[in-house]
Formats: sequence, C-alpha cells, structure tokens
Amino acid sequence: MSVSSELVHRGYSFVCLSCGHGWEAEFAIRLATDDYGRLHATYYVAERRVPSPLSDARCPACESHHVRILRPGRVDSARVRHED
Repeated sequence: MSVSSELVHRGYSFVCLSCGHGWEAEFAIRLATDDYGRLHATYYVAERRVPSPLSDARCPACESHHVRILRPGRVDSARVRHED
C-alpha cells in the first residue's frame, strides 16, 4: 500500500497544564505516503509503537491530557534558569 517511506527523528518538550510537570521525549517517526498521496505518520519510542504526541499527549505524572507541546530543549533550559 505504501509508495514511499522514510524514518525521521524528532524531539518534543511537554508541560502539563494540570500539575506543572515538564518532560522531553525523542520519537522515531515513520513517514509513509500511500497510493493516493496521503501522508501517514507512525510514532515509536525505543522501538515501541506509541500514539502521536501531537494528538494524544498525556502527562506521565498525573495522566492529564491537558498538555502543551513546546520546541525541543525548552524544559531543560527552564530548569537551568530556575536552579540559578
């Protein structure tokens, strides 16, 4: 069914708007284009298929779905400024 596919790696930063927990995660993303030209993305963490963090992000601390996604590196940079 797939005409072409490629594997890309992306990192995201997250912050839970319910409990304030912040974390970062790296994803391997298999991008495939089907016979009709539609793009399909499948997300993996440590070779395990996971839901898309862009549509189904969940806080690992409190399980809330009220999560904001940030550019990679935002959580660590906020921690460094806070610790000074």
